[in-house]
Amino acid sequence: GIACLWGPAHGGANEAVIQMLEQIGVKENVEQFVADVKAKKDGVRLMGFGHRVYKNYDPRAKFAKVLVQQVLGDLGMQDPMLEVAMELERIALQDEYFTKRKLYPNVDFYTGIMLRAIGIPTSMFTVMFAMSRTVGWVSHWMEMVSEGQMRIGRPRQIYGGIAERSFQPRRGGWSLRRRLGSSDSMDAAASFSSSQAQAEIQQRAFGRRTSMVNLELEAKQTR
Repeated sequence: GIACLWGPAHGGANEAVIQMLEQIGVKENVEQFVADVKAKKDGVRLMGFGHRVYKNYDPRAKFAKVLVQQVLGDLGMQDPMLEVAMELERIALQDEYFTKRKLYPNVDFYTGIMLRAIGIPTSMFTVMFAMSRTVGWVSHWMEMVSEGQMRIGRPRQIYGGIAERSFQPRRGGWSLRRRLGSSDSMDAAASFSSSQAQAEIQQRAFGRRTSMVNLELEAKQTR
């Protein structure tokens, strides 16, 4: 589960925000950073903004923004990255480029600063992310055990596409003969023929499997 959450697009998003804020450095650099984001400059990416569901300001981010200030205050700490983050939010939300694209701070934008303040290393952010999900994972496990059977859950998907297609070689596929010497041409031709045969075998096997699944479903529907 932790491995599936890893990465800047999900469980490691707040870690990516910290890296972005450190890249900006100080709030005076925020305007140039925003300009680089809009210009799609290589190596510059806005993290912690936007959400697939929330197309406006993420309500969790509003709470996190207040909470991170409370945590830092209670700990008697000052994190310069919070100042950079708040300046970035201010400038971005005044810019039509971001608001038209529904890019508002999400829950990851401020939580990384808070986790770091309480002593969690950035490399462990995804682990903390996963810990909150263990309640659900364990609940599913307990439900499965309580049912008195340990059958593996197998969600099914029905392929509705073409069952079998003939192999169509790409145009210009034999241009290798013109590029290679005579002996190399023979090797290339043998390799191509072998690949073509393997592709046809795989297509036929897939067609047979699809047909068997369809027959099985028809049989169940007629019962």
